[in-house]
Amino acid sequence: MSWPPRGYVITRVIAPATSLALIAIDQVKAALSIDPADTTQDVWLQQEIDATSAAINNYCDRSFVRQTYRDQIRAACQWLGWGQPLGTRQWPIPVDGSGVPVLTVTEDTVVTDPSLWEVENDTGAVYRLDDTGNIYAWAGMVTLFDYDAGYDTIPADVQSAAIEWMTGRWMQRGQDPSLRSESIPDVREVTYQRQDPATASSMPNGVRDWLGPYRRSYV
Repeated sequence: MSWPPRGYVITRVIAPATSLALIAIDQVKAALSIDPADTTQDVWLQQEIDATSAAINNYCDRSFVRQTYRDQIRAACQWLGWGQPLGTRQWPIPVDGSGVPVLTVTEDTVVTDPSLWEVENDTGAVYRLDDTGNIYAWAGMVTLFDYDAGYDTIPADVQSAAIEWMTGRWMQRGQDPSLRSESIPDVREVTYQRQDPATASSMPNGVRDWLGPYRRSYV
């Protein structure tokens, strides 16, 4: 074992959302021109919404629906430079009714005064300050972030990405997902390709474009 040890981060969901779905059945029905009163497809639609939402979350390496988390960060002082921020594992960080970020910082079992840190809400970057308000260094061996992260309302472009993917999957419903091409000169020739139903490998390029700005760009 090398010394000093390199730190690590463990994230736990403290209060999970009731659903991680990025869109609702009614939105998909509207996009597919399905009568809202027609419930015959609801089971399939909900299954596909859940699968597509999970695939998007995995592709972006984050969860979009608001939940409550705890990040436990070990030995940050061993791998962070002076003034560098610690990042929450999920983001954005919402604010309460008074405009205060929904975040509590604890260093080595002591809750840190909110005046001694500030957070960039959109990215989850948390900066440590000294008691004069100047940039400081994270020095605790065990730092805890207890916070909410995610959106109360999913961004429109993320929902559009999910709907676009769902529309494509609806159009392909009933087709062999491994069928790549087919021709019928003397009388038939087909080409098959293995494809998982809802994974990043089967994601349409247009959906990737929608989601590009939301992908995690750091570990």
